[in-house]
Amino acid sequence: MGAVCRDLHKTVLKTRVSAQIVLYHPVDWNNPTHPLAQRQPRRGARAILRATLATPQGPLVVYNAHFEVFCGMLARIAQLSDIFADTRHMIDSAFYHQVILGDLNTMAHGIARFSKNYCCDRMRFLSLGHDEAVMWEQNVLKVQDPRYLPSHDADVDVATATNAGPRVEGSELTPSRPPVNSQLLRWGLDLKYARDAVNPGFSCPFEASKTVTLDNPAYKLWGYSFMKGKLDWALLRRLRWIKKELGTLNYELSDHRWMLVEVQFE
Repeated sequence: MGAVCRDLHKTVLKTRVSAQIVLYHPVDWNNPTHPLAQRQPRRGARAILRATLATPQGPLVVYNAHFEVFCGMLARIAQLSDIFADTRHMIDSAFYHQVILGDLNTMAHGIARFSKNYCCDRMRFLSLGHDEAVMWEQNVLKVQDPRYLPSHDADVDVATATNAGPRVEGSELTPSRPPVNSQLLRWGLDLKYARDAVNPGFSCPFEASKTVTLDNPAYKLWGYSFMKGKLDWALLRRLRWIKKELGTLNYELSDHRWMLVEVQFE
């Protein structure tokens, strides 16, 4: 997957050494008694990478993620909420143009519903009839954080320049209470994650109901696919896409199709 900015051939990567500990991990791969760790021995935990690119149009914050597959939809939304929480900190520091790229493994549908390894939460049947990616689009991305609408970024610049403080609770930009995704609460997600999962202005140019990035040939019968969907995402903030493309359409190079997005700053 990738995002391409026009005239990025002169881009310089600003390296960082700082790291942040994220507490939410659906699977403890360091626990030798965990059934999945016994089947697929691993060390460490999944990580999310963040880099700031110095582009001709200004700084671009890029997140790269590969979400856990051995969990369920709610656990992956909790992982997304960790990224959204970090994006808010970056926005508060005037890094408005951001992109989240990666295999987010939104695959809790189709024949995967019958696997307790791949769909091990209550959403395996509560979402019956809908792909996980579509559920994300309708129930996560559509729930916008009014404090972080892209249209408010200029107001925050003014507030910062006048020492008013960006997004102080109780101000015109920020409600007295942070917004919460009430649907996620009803589904059983913890308050912290339901709050952090409120969308701070991201959207994906690849519509979930019309995009397939994985179509596993092992689960095809008479030409019908029992396990396919949009597992990969390019979530953009303050970026206008001018070209999008899917590659490896026949899966000859990978079990996933790659995504290409060409963007310009808004």
